Amino acid sequence: MTLTSPSARPQAGPPGPRVDGVDHLAFVTWQPRATCEFYTQVLGMPLVHAITATGWVTEDYPDFVHFFFDMGKGNRIAFFYYFGLPEEEPPNDLMHRSRHVAFHVDTEEELLAWRDRLKAHGVRVTPPLPHELIESIYFDDPNGIQLEITRPLREMSGSDARDAELTLRALADVAGSPRPSAQALWQRKAELVQKAELVRKAALIRNDTEVAGS
Repeated sequence: MTLTSPSARPQAGPPGPRVDGVDHLAFVTWQPRATCEFYTQVLGMPLVHAITATGWVTEDYPDFVHFFFDMGKGNRIAFFYYFGLPEEEPPNDLMHRSRHVAFHVDTEEELLAWRDRLKAHGVRVTPPLPHELIESIYFDDPNGIQLEITRPLREMSGSDARDAELTLRALADVAGSPRPSAQALWQRKAELVQKAELVRKAALIRNDTEVAGS
């Protein structure tokens, strides 16, 4: 069975303007040399473009260099280096692990080859960790940005999209409540599932009645 990318988007909704993937992701660095060496030498992403700007937008906007690495398939990851900008405090551990970039590979062999390559460059990297549709390894770049390389474990299906819609409807309902929790989300989702099932059964009965009367 051929697995498709977990980022494949189902066709849904009315026609209209659509984006076509990621052009670039942008971050700030205070270590341009280490960042350039990491992305070109460790991850093998070519440096493809750099912008130097002064007086951008407003006169007090800091001068900067904005440089881009090619991630493949027309996607890029980019960094700003601002002249004279003081370095920020690092985020707490939860925010560090939550805000990350995930790169896609197709197979387990590719995932393990990347883990070997990262270790050979002295990069600390996790063992492969399976979760839901994917299996991933995690590591940090020189700026403390968590990166992930992930492979699909199965195809993403229409049932995944339907389940996600119910989950997000339930989340939207409980997130604004006085005491949001995972338990409250599950309870609300169960209510929505039950309601959807009643609607489905009513539609079947209506269709059967129409067929019988024709």
